[in-house]
Amino acid sequence: MNPMQHAWLGNYELSSTTCTGLNFARHSHDECVIGVNLVGEEKVWLDRREFAAGPGSITLYNPGQIQGGGAADGAPWQFVSLYISAEQLAADLGLAQLEFDRSLCFEPDLALRLAAAVKGALGSDALAREVSEDALVVLLGDVVQASGVRLPGSAATGKNLINRAQELLAESLHLSLPLDQLGDELGLSKFHLLRTFQKETGLSPRQWAMQLRTRRARGLLLNGRAACDVAHDLGFADQSHLNRHFRAAYGVTPGRYQSVLKR
Repeated sequence: MNPMQHAWLGNYELSSTTCTGLNFARHSHDECVIGVNLVGEEKVWLDRREFAAGPGSITLYNPGQIQGGGAADGAPWQFVSLYISAEQLAADLGLAQLEFDRSLCFEPDLALRLAAAVKGALGSDALAREVSEDALVVLLGDVVQASGVRLPGSAATGKNLINRAQELLAESLHLSLPLDQLGDELGLSKFHLLRTFQKETGLSPRQWAMQLRTRRARGLLLNGRAACDVAHDLGFADQSHLNRHFRAAYGVTPGRYQSVLKR
């Protein structure tokens, strides 16, 4: 197991750390820092005060806050961290500005879901990383609300909005329409776009686009198109990407599907 993993996911900087007795000198960051403690207890020094953060705790630091601390010598410690500018996080959540009201939240279920999304985002599968990014936006909204910040409501909700979103996704299926662009078209933040879309469809916009892409692939394969051409035309990363999602949806690979049709 890699004791330290680190990656960028869009505008989010992510890390996952497994260690013993790690300590940080007092320092600060230019961006917001969100930490999730999974194993062990962290002793935190923040702006001249001290507190403990055990498993299930989420720590929140505003830009410029002086922080330090860590685990006791020899003590196991596992945690994930997210770094994002206050301006970007505010924009993603539909806020004019953002400042955490609380430095510590004990939310075990939310902490586990947030950690799982971070770990998924640290993997090598491109689609899994995209799905994890969607999950992170929604979960960060939950974290911000748990910290005492109230998120704005959205007047533009409901089936008409989702119908328009689906039209835009379908029109750009081969390009994989970015969430930022889709949100701008609909006048929604990433957070409200994801929440509304999932409420109406049970899927994120990217997941919905993938099921449509896979469904259209089935029709093209049925008409005799080569799998490599189908993958290219519908915006799959490559033929193996098409194979993986086609088999997940229909239980067979595209090649097997076409061979059965020819019998």
